[in-house]
Amino acid sequence: MRYLSRERSTWAESDARAGQGVVAAVRDFELYIADGLATDLRIYRYWLEERRSPTPDDRLPEL
Repeated sequence: MRYLSRERSTWAESDARAGQGVVAAVRDFELYIADGLATDLRIYRYWLEERRSPTPDDRLPEL
């Protein structure tokens, strides 16, 4: 996360010239790491252990 925050200004300058949406993509990735990654990892761990996708009634494992 520190790396993403530290490099954001460099990417912003580059993105301003190229217009590729890098800054928006990095911001989205930071939000995913902060708020979505843990759930996805728990779902994946469930799949590895049970060999099926969890249903809404299944309890996901802790990380």
